[in-house]
Amino acid sequence: MAKFTLIIRPQPDADRDVGWLNRYGVPALASPVMSSAPVSPPSLAHDLGNPADFTGIIFTSRHAVDAVAKTADATTWISKPAFVVGSATAAAAKQAGFKNIIIGSGGGAGLVEPIRQAVTDANRANPQKANLLWPSAREISFDMTAAMRRHDIAVQRLPAYQMTANADLVPPVRAALAKNCISAVIAMSPRSIQILRENMDASGLGSARNKIDLIAGSDAIAAAAGDGWNHVYVARHPRRSRLLAIAVLRHRRFDLA
Repeated sequence: MAKFTLIIRPQPDADRDVGWLNRYGVPALASPVMSSAPVSPPSLAHDLGNPADFTGIIFTSRHAVDAVAKTADATTWISKPAFVVGSATAAAAKQAGFKNIIIGSGGGAGLVEPIRQAVTDANRANPQKANLLWPSAREISFDMTAAMRRHDIAVQRLPAYQMTANADLVPPVRAALAKNCISAVIAMSPRSIQILRENMDASGLGSARNKIDLIAGSDAIAAAAGDGWNHVYVARHPRRSRLLAIAVLRHRRFDLA
């Protein structure tokens, strides 16, 4: 019986990761534990301010790009430098019309140095105080405003979307858990793994954790997952590519043994 790796990221990233793993021979299932929704009140998602007041924009997820792209004045922002996390967010920014895209890696923390370097380079030619807009999720795990303040770079945060918890597991995943066919789960945020744990417990499947390896993007994510997992792997860097690579190696070493 096949052993599956579980992906719990929001869509469309979940299906994207399942497809990636499948191409490397790893059976995978998706059960997103969160969905993106507009902030409440909705007006916050449209109050981007005057682009002339900002020297660039920060996107720490493709959901933020989508939120900005849906606003009436989105086209006035596309000439600004866009600092993005990872290739998926970069692709979303490119599709939205942004031309000057600077890509970081490893979540928000991986953007700090690219932003600092870009601002430093820009100031050599045109000295000015950097002021960046950060349309973010309502709940954040990394504070970009505080991180950039240490480099004397102003970042104005604007909650533009929120991630809401999905209160149940999708039926195929529930069935696979009941049969102990899930051998690993990839977790890229503390909140996502906490929601998965809560959903497993609510479905009476909490004991399945002792058959599942956790692949966590950081020590903080591993701590949020709690105990009871078969084994915990913590990536050195919270990059999607690194977590998926660990999943492939783990599958080949254990699931195919």
